[in-house]
Amino acid sequence: MKKFTVGLAVMAYLLVPQALQAQDMEEGAPTTGIVTMTTFKVPLGEERAKVMEWIEVMVAPQARANPNIMAFYVLSHYYGADSRDMVLVRVYKDLAAIEAPCGAPCDELMAEIVPEEGTPEREEMMELWQAFQKYNGRHSDEIYTAHLDLAAN
Repeated sequence: MKKFTVGLAVMAYLLVPQALQAQDMEEGAPTTGIVTMTTFKVPLGEERAKVMEWIEVMVAPQARANPNIMAFYVLSHYYGADSRDMVLVRVYKDLAAIEAPCGAPCDELMAEIVPEEGTPEREEMMELWQAFQKYNGRHSDEIYTAHLDLAAN
């Protein structure tokens, strides 16, 4: 718990876009945001490389395309008790945005990046997905409120 408390304080500074960190917030700008954290453990080595590749080719592009996500970060262990730690962080405007459909941007992205069935590229992608699911299948989710109006510049 102590690790997450310190991590949340650091993330509040790192995650909030600079435009939202200003003390003089724009009129109508949200004063709070919703931060979701998905945590799981992936050992260093070949498996981690596959998981990271899946995140690079599927998870991150979807987060960037999704108009409901204000910011997305992939955190990996730097220092502390467990080098296997991975955290996927998404920042939303409000709770409704978490469940809101991505719609056309994500549909178009998926049509563009998912290889056709039966191709070697699809088999490679499925291998990455299986590696990701092996570890993400045991993930935990947390939802936090970020006080954007209290963020430091």
